Amino acid sequence: MQPVLLNYYCVAVAVLVGAVSGIASVRWLRGGLRSGRVLWRAAGVGFVGTVVFGVGALAITGVDGFTLIHVAYVVGTVGVPLAGGIVLLWARPRSRVVTAVCVIALAAVPVGVYATYVEPFWLRVDAVELAVEGVDEPIRIGVLADLQTTGVGDYERDAVERLLGLGPDVVVLPGDLYQFDADLLDERAPQFTQLIERIVDEVPLVYLVSGNTDTVAGLRRITAGTGARVLDNEIDTFELKGVSVSIGGTTLFGDDAAARRMAGRLAGDGQAGVRAGLRILLGHKPDAIELVGATPVDLVVAGHTHGGQVSLPIFGPPLTLTNVPRHVAAGGLHELDGTPIYVSTGVGRERGNAPQLRLGVRPSIGIIDLVSAGGGSG
Repeated sequence: MQPVLLNYYCVAVAVLVGAVSGIASVRWLRGGLRSGRVLWRAAGVGFVGTVVFGVGALAITGVDGFTLIHVAYVVGTVGVPLAGGIVLLWARPRSRVVTAVCVIALAAVPVGVYATYVEPFWLRVDAVELAVEGVDEPIRIGVLADLQTTGVGDYERDAVERLLGLGPDVVVLPGDLYQFDADLLDERAPQFTQLIERIVDEVPLVYLVSGNTDTVAGLRRITAGTGARVLDNEIDTFELKGVSVSIGGTTLFGDDAAARRMAGRLAGDGQAGVRAGLRILLGHKPDAIELVGATPVDLVVAGHTHGGQVSLPIFGPPLTLTNVPRHVAAGGLHELDGTPIYVSTGVGRERGNAPQLRLGVRPSIGIIDLVSAGGGSG
């Protein structure tokens, strides 16, 4: 109920701020005020209104930065073009600058429609290749990060089917499988269980860790009896295509000491003189790479950032909520301090009080092909 109320509030605020800014601008232009001053005053009205009503929105949600972003986004995509339209219709500005600014303001409408209704569902496949010692036959890892959904629908099922169609040998889900209140788990768990069962039917090696919006207990409730394994600062080792593979999973809000011990064991497997095969660290946040430090593993796989969910040209994502460099948080395969790290842009999007959008960061399923360091996959 709270997100619905917040949505209505944001729309009402956007209409009010846009209308006041637009009507005031019309009066200023008709009164002969110079166009430059009109634009500055209009921007000031919009900014102050957004701040004031943004603070007011916190009365609905409590202190939450995503709430402020939500108000600003709706004002930008509804209120700003409304103000521009009012000025064009009623002031009929002679100034080319004012006219241009109003036209640009109107362009926020299609941008908002695209960011809200198109890009969040425009799923892509992000395929990368990593050369690793000790691998003779390619090993394909499928990454299904941050579904972060309130329920399983056609979009989530399509993401799973597309991933399975690419023939992964292992599937990892690095956190934020679902996002809803704990008291809804019993009601909604079965649909997520069916989704996991579908994956395990095709790929028996399925591993999950918890993130910001799910829990170890919730994931274990969902995966019980499916064959998928939730790693709570634990390591699982198996043989695959003649290679010993160890996957360690770190719990985001768990025992930090246990996480460090697990990562130390995982990274230290190859220190006894004989390489112990592949070592993969699975964590929700890319910051999990800090656990292995100077003793790198073969690969770290993470999600969490959604690629920033919004990414600007040249600059990249303004907000990543992680300590790794922005270009790493933006997604894809990178290397930090000698350790390869893959960060998924995720399948879903931030929910709750956040604006549910993507702009410049399409959702993705990940495919990581581990190939021989001596000759690639060919």
